[in-house]
Amino acid sequence: MAAVRQLEGAEAYGRHGPKALDRRFREDLARLEKNFDVKVCYSKVDKKYVMKWRERPLLNLPDTDIQTLAFLADTFQQDVPHSLEVQQLVNRLVDWLPEERQKVYHQAVGHQSNADLRLRDSEAIASDVWQAIETAWQARQEVQFDYLSLANESGIPRQHHVQPWDLYFSDRGHWRLRGYCLFCDPLEGGDLYHDYINYRLSRIVPGSVEILSRRLPATRPNGRLRQVIIELSPTITRFGVSQHKELVGEMKVRPLDEGWVRIEGQTHDVFELARNLLYYGVNCHVVGGQELLQETKELVRGLRTIYLIADGDSA
Repeated sequence: MAAVRQLEGAEAYGRHGPKALDRRFREDLARLEKNFDVKVCYSKVDKKYVMKWRERPLLNLPDTDIQTLAFLADTFQQDVPHSLEVQQLVNRLVDWLPEERQKVYHQAVGHQSNADLRLRDSEAIASDVWQAIETAWQARQEVQFDYLSLANESGIPRQHHVQPWDLYFSDRGHWRLRGYCLFCDPLEGGDLYHDYINYRLSRIVPGSVEILSRRLPATRPNGRLRQVIIELSPTITRFGVSQHKELVGEMKVRPLDEGWVRIEGQTHDVFELARNLLYYGVNCHVVGGQELLQETKELVRGLRTIYLIADGDSA
């Protein structure tokens, strides 16, 4: 009512008693539902009125405007200032478009892919998995599937309830789904996960993908941040310190002896960052961030075992 008065003037609801004001307010809510297919209800948890559902999209845009949104999404990637704010705005506007108009946007940013693209993966991806994941990703709807990760030694798939945010072809030759996992089913019981996971599509069990009715929120969840502390040699830093895509926010850079540099930051993606830092070899020392350090040590132990065995030495 305060918002209506601000837009329409102090007399928008007239000078009536509490019962009459409440009736007029309820009539406004009914008109919102009738004219715009928007249902507004009071949430006791949030202590405010919230939009519960809508059937009819709230926005339409010409092709040129949709193409501009796609340009903004492509331009404002993770390492660009204000990228988070721009991506949130674009996601919100696209979410308000009719489904057919959303397809124009996805096509403009290269999201309308051919199913044969799954064959680029070095491992087989079931056709029903590819189709369902791509459909859910384009429609911005949550999915549920059974997943068998490489780290799962039991051989028993685990069910995951996921918000599909990014579908991409990785540098290592695999199609991956970067999703925000809401629930991960362990071997017994259940567990609320609430963090990002990079799913390899080839590891999703065929026939298990279910597209859910719940849509993705306009704003991406932040996920859990992990600390990162690394030291880089002069060989790497002589032309300056570059920003890694896995690092979030500003890095703290501190000079050390003999030209080495210490970098402190945060990441949502320990898995990818650990593997990319190995590219630097002896020129990069991971010295902090408990989870990143543990992931790096496990990778190095595995490599050490492989190459010592290959040379005929004992581990």
